[in-house]
Amino acid sequence: MEVSLTSLDGWFRANALKVNTTKTQLIVFGSRQNLRNMADFTVSFRDSELVPCAQVGNLGVVLDGTLSWDDHVSDLSRRCTGLLIGLSQIRHYIPDGVIKILVISLVMSRVQYCLTVYGNGSQKNFDRIQKILNFAARVIFGRRKFDHVSDLRDQLRWMTPKTMADFQTLVTAHKAIQRGEPEVLASMFTSNSDARARSTRQDHLFHLPRPRLETGKRRFAYRAATLLNTLPRELVQLPPTRFARASKARLVQRI
Repeated sequence: MEVSLTSLDGWFRANALKVNTTKTQLIVFGSRQNLRNMADFTVSFRDSELVPCAQVGNLGVVLDGTLSWDDHVSDLSRRCTGLLIGLSQIRHYIPDGVIKILVISLVMSRVQYCLTVYGNGSQKNFDRIQKILNFAARVIFGRRKFDHVSDLRDQLRWMTPKTMADFQTLVTAHKAIQRGEPEVLASMFTSNSDARARSTRQDHLFHLPRPRLETGKRRFAYRAATLLNTLPRELVQLPPTRFARASKARLVQRI
């Protein structure tokens, strides 16, 4: 790792760039048991010693060592709750239509951002995200803290966090398959007919990679292929725009 970092640093310098070592972070990913048993270590990079961090932020996503996404959801909840408290305090001075736009643009956009990535977490995290959506619905309609919100969610036509994650996963995977790019995603999906030597009635379905551990089922390739296999063949063959509308309608019917 140190040799690779030195090589990268040389390339950056040759191209008139400089890496800020004070902003460079190191994190180790693994199971809880592996992380507990791992010996302490540091990585030398220029004049700094990088020490493994418990969590790091990258493009607005907080990653922890086990990829549980607990830290990201905590950060998301803190930010969205602060925004919603502020909006609830001024909602009486804002037209009803405007408060809805503000909630969707400031809060819903944060929830949906990278949901394909962190949407493979625990049910506990989905429940925490649902609380954010419930709070957002109360702010839009001016309901009190402990009022029921199921009727408000129906009026807003909001999906549950799990359904939102499934929808974004489906759309992302479908676009990659249809367009063949980005190649790193498109190459994850093959049909059973390509993966098996003998023909079966399931040849048209996407091949599910065999996970070595239960956590392997949280992989994007496994989740996306599983979801795609639940859809009718003719729906999967639709162009991306029509597929997004049709798959969303189908997921909403299941709620």
